[in-house]
Order: sequence, then structure tokens, then C-alpha cells
Amino acid sequence: MNMRKNLVLLTIICLLPLQSVFAQKQPVIKLGLKFSPDLSFISPSTQGYSSNGVKFGGVVGLISDFYFAEHYAISTGFNFSFLGGKITYSDKTITDKQDTLTGITDNNLSFVYIEIPLMIKMFTKKFGRFSFFGQIGFGTGFRIVARAKTDFIGDKGYVSNEQFDYKSETTTIRESVIVGLGTEFNLDQSTRLFIGFDYSNSLNNILKGYNFKSGLNQKAYLNYAELNLGIMF
Repeated sequence: MNMRKNLVLLTIICLLPLQSVFAQKQPVIKLGLKFSPDLSFISPSTQGYSSNGVKFGGVVGLISDFYFAEHYAISTGFNFSFLGGKITYSDKTITDKQDTLTGITDNNLSFVYIEIPLMIKMFTKKFGRFSFFGQIGFGTGFRIVARAKTDFIGDKGYVSNEQFDYKSETTTIRESVIVGLGTEFNLDQSTRLFIGFDYSNSLNNILKGYNFKSGLNQKAYLNYAELNLGIMF
């Protein structure tokens, strides 16, 4: 969290000079829609935990760009993010016969977040109908769905498969740093198509609780890369 505080402070310092710019000139506002297929994965930091693959998902949402200069904008929006990942770890469970068994747990997690990004977007000059941009900032996601598909393989051959709500085992908020690159194609003076690539790196642990075998607190970070496709009006 100290990293996030330092990044927020740096962003505020960078944005302070913009106050006079907004006071002198009415900003231009561009609105748009995006659809972004993504690849997400969970990166655990608890000893004995490992990532076990990526998940395909997607992000759909509204984009709002507030231009304070010709080539600079504050970009925000409202996204529905469908994310997930798979983790594997040593664990123990209690069977229907009240036997305690140790083994390996494979957890396939699925999430839906409402995410609000806040970024600085920087554009190049136009090359014909094209321009290029880079963006960097923060994202705050509010978890609305968390589901788990859990497979447990015991040391003595016992196997169980369960699917259940995972909200009680996960944090409500996901904070992240977002960086991205992209290009816009100008259809006319007001309408633009865009394509880009963003990477969202989680700043906080998304798991709660502890491992029943080791007693260690569960810690993991949910990251994703997305291909942005959309239109600005």
C-alpha cells in the first residue's frame, strides 16, 4: 500500500498544474465504448502456492476522455471486467466421513469487477488519419462476483470437486496500476476507431483467510492484459 500512496502522491503533483489550464479554457470531452478480450492470471506470493494457467475473459465499458490540451487528456470510465485465474497448493480437507486428509487443491477462480480507471493519456500528432497514444494511471475495481471451482486430490486417492461462491474468501476492492499503448484512426472530425494494448498490475492482495494445512495467510495478485477495441465520438 505504501507503493500506491507514493504513486497517488506523484500523480497529484503532476496534475496540480492542470488546474490553471482548466480555468483558462473549456476542456474538450470525448466519449466512447470499448470491448477488450483479455488474458488474466493469479500470481500467488504464499509459500507453496503456484499459478496454474491463465483464463480468457473480457472487459466492456464506457470511456471518457477530458482533453486539457491538444495532445493530452485525463481518461476515466466505467468498466465491467471479467477476470480469473488458477492456483495450485498443498492443502487438507475433511471428508464426509469426518476424516482429515492432506493433498493438492486446484482452484479455478472467476471474478466480475466494476472498475473505474483514472489515467493520463498522451497523443502524438496525426500521421494522415492515424495518431498514437500512451496512457498510465490507476484502476479501482469493486468485486461483484467471485466463484470457485475447486478440485482436491488427496494423498490417499480421495478426490472431490466443488463449485461455490468465493466472496467470503476474497477482498472487495482490487487496486491496480495500468499502462497501455494504442492508435486511433480518424473516420471524420469527431469519430475515431481505436485499438490498443493495456496491462493491469494488481497492487493489493485479493485473497483472505489462511491455508488449512500450513496455517499461512493466503496472498495473491490478480493481473491481466487486454486488447482494446472501440470507438470514440
